[in-house]
Amino acid sequence: MISLRISFLSLLLAIALTVTSCSNLTPGENAAIAAGVVGTAAGVALGASGVNPGITIPVAIGGAVLAGAGAYVYTKQRATVDQRRIAEARARLYYAELNQQQQNHSGRYLAVNAPNTVQTKGQSVMLYDTQTGATSQEVYDVKKVPAVGSSTSLGNTSATYIGSGN
Repeated sequence: MISLRISFLSLLLAIALTVTSCSNLTPGENAAIAAGVVGTAAGVALGASGVNPGITIPVAIGGAVLAGAGAYVYTKQRATVDQRRIAEARARLYYAELNQQQQNHSGRYLAVNAPNTVQTKGQSVMLYDTQTGATSQEVYDVKKVPAVGSSTSLGNTSATYIGSGN
């Protein structure tokens, strides 16, 4: 019964921290929160289940490292009007210059550079939907941009990275 309560409280803590994490935090702060939540949740869940500490500790540390690294690669914020307007114009121009075969090969989503803001630590990148002709409401602060023409993942979306669309 006690282990069930601990697991339930850990789950609530993880949900609370995940939901309340701020987009105003630096990538390092977001990474620390993600690492702490995942590491704690894994450690408590495995420990409450009676798993040997020799297994629990490395699994919790590994989960924390993976979560922290994933959270550091990019952070997501709400795009400004200018970011959205410029990124959308770049993507539309780039897509219009492709022939039909190239358009079919590029996929539905394009990842396009947007203007950086004062908070940007890497490169601001937005998703452009080739079917609707519009950019997303979010801008991703990407720490390491992929090669132009390569496939990348932003959030749950896979897109072809086009840089500034030149």
